[in-house]
Amino acid sequence: MTLTEELGRRGFERRSSAAMRDAKRDRPYQGLSWHGADGPGPIHPPGEAIVSAPSDARAPIPGVPLSARLTGRVAVGLVIVSGPDPKLRFTEADQILVVSEVQNGLSFLANEAPRKDVTFVHDIEVITVDAAEAPPGSGFDAYEAPWRDEALAQLGQPPGDEGVARHAESLRSKHGTDWAYVAFFTKYRLGHFAYARLGGPRLVMHFDNDGWGPDQIDRVFAHETGHIFNAPDEYAQSGCDCGGAWGHFGEPNRNCASCAPDGGVKCIMQSNDWAMCDATRLHLGYDGLPDRTEGKPVA
Repeated sequence: MTLTEELGRRGFERRSSAAMRDAKRDRPYQGLSWHGADGPGPIHPPGEAIVSAPSDARAPIPGVPLSARLTGRVAVGLVIVSGPDPKLRFTEADQILVVSEVQNGLSFLANEAPRKDVTFVHDIEVITVDAAEAPPGSGFDAYEAPWRDEALAQLGQPPGDEGVARHAESLRSKHGTDWAYVAFFTKYRLGHFAYARLGGPRLVMHFDNDGWGPDQIDRVFAHETGHIFNAPDEYAQSGCDCGGAWGHFGEPNRNCASCAPDGGVKCIMQSNDWAMCDATRLHLGYDGLPDRTEGKPVA
């Protein structure tokens, strides 16, 4: 049995346990805006709709798109990166937790596809690096680059965005998928606990998941994967507005809480809920959506 198969099996067992089902039913901060008011910190720093490093995070990566829309088969390269110090290491239980939470988050996104035709193909790497932790006050890339680039080297890839894109492309080829992206989990200090490059292919999360906690990685991971597939934030403190042309269909951000009627509806891009608004479905680019020429309102 491969590492991916073994961790996948054990992650599924964790998800299926009675204790975990009970914990998910009694989830803390249920329904809270991702701004985190009266609870944990914001899912992104205030005013940062999409967080990533370097500063040109919105610039497209040359080549064939890796995550233009959420359809078909998607390779997810899960890279769990430990460091040399005990506080930076993932135990076996930590690894299983991460895998089970990722499974749970991606199951939600797959189940929201109108035709139920989205399949996530997992590819898991557990890597230990020797990189020193960046000191407090460093920038996003200064925090991330030392451990990320050493992990990429162990995967046979060059550093930076090029290496991440090449690894994603190699996974797409290996698994014969339509799309691919790479999700790094670490205990190294980060510029923020969760962020993704708009349009992919890089997503980064800290195991602690800030005040939301490791047992809520699933929804944060689903939210960040939304960014991988070009969905914008919808909570007011992100600085969103109801305009723009987002995702495969070039739809405005009509569920932005700042301007949508009554603050919009519950949605994974707006709050800690297993819910998805019509606007986000369009941003993600699912197949099988109703004909948008009919003039039906989009929440």
